[in-house]
Amino acid sequence: MLIYTSFYEQHKPSQTLWLQQNFTLHLDNEVFSWIEKYVNVPCFKFGNKKAAFVVGKNVLSHLSVIDSFEKEKSVIKATHFASEKEARNWLDEIPESSKQDIKTEITYEGIDEKGNSIIKVKRASKDITKTIKSFKDLIEENDFIKKNIERYSTLTKREKEILKLYSSGQKPKEISDQLFISLHTVKTHWRNIKKKLQINSFNDIVKYTKAFDLK
Repeated sequence: MLIYTSFYEQHKPSQTLWLQQNFTLHLDNEVFSWIEKYVNVPCFKFGNKKAAFVVGKNVLSHLSVIDSFEKEKSVIKATHFASEKEARNWLDEIPESSKQDIKTEITYEGIDEKGNSIIKVKRASKDITKTIKSFKDLIEENDFIKKNIERYSTLTKREKEILKLYSSGQKPKEISDQLFISLHTVKTHWRNIKKKLQINSFNDIVKYTKAFDLK
């Protein structure tokens, strides 16, 4: 990466094209902070104005690239593309030809030799960044379920019902009237729910609601 930076210092190109076909490194905060300090910032000073990344086969590795640029608030404004042609057109400011939107398709492709399910997602290439980020949401939700399934299973049927109503924004009095129970009972249930699930914010409530399909 330092050789790359020295190249920028010498030639001062205004554009960068990263072809990520074989990229498998998962960037963590420490690694990207180093890249930002010793690569991105100097290259930006040397004239880098546009950076295009072409998604490779390892989508999760590319997701770590997207996340790193956003979390670090990099000086380099990276844009991500599904193909090299789209990336080069963007860098050269060639107008995108009008394309009809493609309806999202998800198909089951069977099982590989290791016994893993293969699921194919077909979506307009212009939505590649949104598509990759949607995988992140699924992974985070799955991880949340694994970590909290035991806690959630300790809730009674009534507590799950009250959690669902709380997540919809209803107030204790409204829940009391809807379930035909006293306000005191609602508050007692809610204290127990918060203790069992270790809820500290409304965001925690939303996570449980989404993960355990309480909508």
